[in-house]
This record gives sequence, C-alpha cells and structure tokens, in this order.
Amino acid sequence: MRMTSSLLPAIGLLTLLACGGGGGGTSTPPPPPASAGAFEGPWNGTLVSNTGGSVSATALLLASGEMRYVASNGIQAVGTLSVTGSNATGSGTMYAPTGYLFPGNVASLGYTLRGSGTGGSALSGTYASVYDSGTFTFSYNAGAKYASPVVMANVAGTYASTATSSGYPISGRLTSTGALSGSDAFGTLAGTLTAVDPAKNAFRVNVTYTPTGQPARAYAGLAFFDFSYSPVRLEVQATGAAGQFAAELQLVGP
Repeated sequence: MRMTSSLLPAIGLLTLLACGGGGGGTSTPPPPPASAGAFEGPWNGTLVSNTGGSVSATALLLASGEMRYVASNGIQAVGTLSVTGSNATGSGTMYAPTGYLFPGNVASLGYTLRGSGTGGSALSGTYASVYDSGTFTFSYNAGAKYASPVVMANVAGTYASTATSSGYPISGRLTSTGALSGSDAFGTLAGTLTAVDPAKNAFRVNVTYTPTGQPARAYAGLAFFDFSYSPVRLEVQATGAAGQFAAELQLVGP
C-alpha cells in the first residue's frame, strides 16, 4: 500500500539554463556549462525546515556540477550545482522514499536553492519547494578521501546495509571488478560500479532490483566509498523510472 508522508525535502540540484539573443545578426553566446568549482566532492549536512523538523544528509558532487543526495528520511535528490566564486545556485528534483508519496500524492517534486561557502570546507544557504522551505548546512567530508584513487581489491568483500531507501536490510557482495550483487527480504539486486575518474573516489553505478515474481527495475546514479568509517561504507544513490534506490552498505567480511 502506498502511503502519503509530508516529508522534509532534501536538496537536489539541476543546472540553471539561460538563453538569449540579439538583433542585427548578432547573438549572445550560450552560458558555460555548470561547474562545481571548489565544491566538488563528498559532503555531509543537515536541513532544517521552517516548520522545525530536521534531517541529516549525504551528498556527492562531481566536477561537472552533477550531484546526488540522500537524506536520513529516505528522500533522494538529483541535479547539478552551478558555482560562481563562493556562491552556488541550483534547482532540481527530489524523490520520495520507496512506498511513500509527497503531499499531493506525487512521487517527485522540484525545488530551488541558494547558498555560499568555502570549497573543501562548508556550504550553507536556503532551499524552497512547493511544500516546504528552510535552511541547509553542509561540511566537506575529507575522511572519504575523494581525491585518492580507490583500489577495488581493497574494498571488495561482503557488505551489509546500515540504511536503505526501502527501509529493508540488504546483504550483498562487491567484487574487485566492481560487480555488485545482493538481496533483501523481497528480491535480488545486481549492479556495476565504474569509476568516473580513475584518480578520484567517485563511481557511476547501475543497479537492477528484481522483486520476487515481478519485473526487474533499473536504476542509475552515483556511488562513493566513505573511508571516514572503519570498516569502509559504500554510498549508493540511484534513480529510475520506478523511483529511487539508495543504500549505505558497510564492509563486513571478505
């Protein structure tokens, strides 16, 4: 049964597009592509709603400005951050946790944000959507070792979830080639991790989840290893036509 929840929105980011033109045979050149600038990398943060509620969050921001974000209430957001100096602006789409809907019986909705900060340190500002608004504060997660290449053989092994978007525990395995497999109480999953940049701790992830007796559901997104935990944790953040798939998986054995 689908349930409706008035969940506090998380931050997702989608690039701001601009257009322009001029007369007399001249035209305004298109704006440069979005860039994360010095804000590239993994972040941990907190959102505080104007209604008083708050959630924690884990995010990954690529050099291109692409971002994936998962909050502790299960909401995931997707988009692109555009940075000018110390200022950041964006808008995007957030996805309700599996089995829930936002007010208005919708599974996803848009929002905007404005913020400022110091790359590799802190980013804060305000967010707004149709249903909620508030403030956010993020701190750079230096312990994740974003600027260091990941040796897959060192992180291969058996994993168990500490958090999932569905709320059900997942057990799985990651191989030294980046193949991910596992299951929960209601189905099985299979996926792959491919480095975005071999010199950095950021991965494209594709996951197929197959509920028992139902068609497979495909998701795609980002992932990174969080070495600030011991043992290491794998943050998987993906979305698809069926909604979203997110999991924090901790290495528990060979």
